[in-house]
Amino acid sequence: MKTTHRNNKSQTRPARKELHPRNLHNQSYDFPALVKSHPTLATHVKPNTHGELSIDFADPLAVKTLNAALLSYYYNIVEWDIPVGALCPPIPGRADYIHYVADLPGLEQPGMKLLDIGTGANGIYPILAWTFI
Repeated sequence: MKTTHRNNKSQTRPARKELHPRNLHNQSYDFPALVKSHPTLATHVKPNTHGELSIDFADPLAVKTLNAALLSYYYNIVEWDIPVGALCPPIPGRADYIHYVADLPGLEQPGMKLLDIGTGANGIYPILAWTFI
């Protein structure tokens, strides 16, 4: 895995109320920006029945490619991959977990450390948590 440093921001859109307020994914996906960040995503993006850009979330390769684009665009993580047939972690939900854990009482104290050994099969929790530091 290789990282790069970018500070691109997505356009402001209505918040998704079910996600943590600090979650970078609490707004609609900016597919043009995601495709620019990860061009492979372009083959999976097309208008849905409402005329909005989307992917086929029932297609595992499309979801995996969307996750790679999210990791590239928002977290500066490039060359992320998981084996064919492996469960693909939904990046917005995994980031949400980290934000809610960070809200636990006492974690704001200087020097407080937290160890969560449930990293997931592909280590996505520590990958995302590392980017929040």
